[in-house]
Amino acid sequence: MKPNAQRKLTFTNKCGCRCDYGLLEDAMLWYSNGTLKSDRVIYMHGRYPAVSIYDEKVHIHRLIYMYMMQRMLVSNVVVHHKDGDKKNCLPDNLEHMSAKIHGSHHNKGKTLTKEHRRKISEANKKRKGMKMKKRVDIPTKDLSLFLDMGYSINKIASLYECSWSTIRSRIDEIHENPELLK
Repeated sequence: MKPNAQRKLTFTNKCGCRCDYGLLEDAMLWYSNGTLKSDRVIYMHGRYPAVSIYDEKVHIHRLIYMYMMQRMLVSNVVVHHKDGDKKNCLPDNLEHMSAKIHGSHHNKGKTLTKEHRRKISEANKKRKGMKMKKRVDIPTKDLSLFLDMGYSINKIASLYECSWSTIRSRIDEIHENPELLK
């Protein structure tokens, strides 16, 4: 049964997060576009404080920043904590930046050992939904020959052990620059 009116949200802060509860309440109601249960729990999800909105876990710093901007953020935009404290979700401590710049910001001056790089590489290979792009040298004349023989893009990709999108982009390069066939 859905309530007719939204009750004031009350928060149980289990992780010691610092935030403006009034702003967090407004942000949750804005994000949910509906009514929520009044008793809410702030907990750690991963390395950041989060709240549950229906069945979705939302990091508080990201939720508050989206509410302040009045728009959803795309996945490659990161909300950064200026003081480095992940539990400080006060508005003046938050700023947005691209994921690439954010990574550079946190890794500035660090050097990784070969062993550490190898471990990162192995972890990336095991990630779900992530394909490691493999550099493949595909001779233009061979590609042209396979296409003339009627091979499909998927068949050519399996011959070179690469993604079909690699073959497709190589074909597009040939069409844009016919001098590559010479």
